[in-house]
Amino acid sequence: MVKVGLAPMAGYTDRAFRTVCFKWGADFAFSEMVSAKGFLMNSEKTRELLPSPEEKNVAVQIFGSDPEELSRAADVLSDEYPWIDLNAGCPVRKVVKKGAGGGLLRDLDLFRAVVKELRKHVKGKFTVKTRLGWNENQISKIYEILVEEGVDEVFIHTRTVAQAFTGKADWKSLSVLDKKIPTFVSGDIFSPEDAKRALEESGCHGVLVARGAIGRPWLFKQIKDFLERGKYSEPSTDEILRSFEMHLSLLVEDKGEEKAIKEIKKFVAGYTKNLKGARRFRDEMMKIKNLQTLKEMFYNFLKEV
Repeated sequence: MVKVGLAPMAGYTDRAFRTVCFKWGADFAFSEMVSAKGFLMNSEKTRELLPSPEEKNVAVQIFGSDPEELSRAADVLSDEYPWIDLNAGCPVRKVVKKGAGGGLLRDLDLFRAVVKELRKHVKGKFTVKTRLGWNENQISKIYEILVEEGVDEVFIHTRTVAQAFTGKADWKSLSVLDKKIPTFVSGDIFSPEDAKRALEESGCHGVLVARGAIGRPWLFKQIKDFLERGKYSEPSTDEILRSFEMHLSLLVEDKGEEKAIKEIKKFVAGYTKNLKGARRFRDEMMKIKNLQTLKEMFYNFLKEV
């Protein structure tokens, strides 16, 4: 069976949203990006990003540019967590300018050194999430490095770092890879049909869903249904309401009411997509600062749809 995972997204894929996605059938997920330097410095903000002990099938995704620093962090983290993932694809400027994330792909010799050191220190599963290259397609070379250095699985966003999220994801670019290790395609997966085409064009073993899942966690079940049976259904308003309420409750539990209200607003566009009057509703919800009012407003909106 094809595995469908939730891609790491800073500011979105926290424990609350991961939990909701697992309820809808996601096979695995990642933490938000954990700074190797921040972890070694015992930063409270960094440690808050680590998965909770009861979570299963969640990778700790680390980032950095110094092989020694990354390996030290991985060595400690893999005593507690069975799966460590290296971010070698983030295109955000403040990450890249430090040589981390997608910045690792500027110098493939350094990239190899980082991967080699990490493989020595990660005691369990070691994976890498990457892109096609820095500013041109070098995925064949990148993939060769990952296989030669003993990476267990690879997740590939099918754009270059320089592209960030512009243009279209090039799923076919992965068709040239020999798939010697489990390989997952990512980029522009917004529907079950997208997932099916991405798998067909890339020849990959599985798929990662990122922006397409924001506020639409049922996409995981829809993709699986479509791949298995050729059809899928939209969630009922009751299912949307239950998912929203679970998400909000988990956010309150982890972050407190004030922060939870701010966080959930990032997902409202997804939860209300294609529903009548959604734009006006979203505008009104952005003004709400009281938790109970927010809950009642969302409930009433769905009951009127």
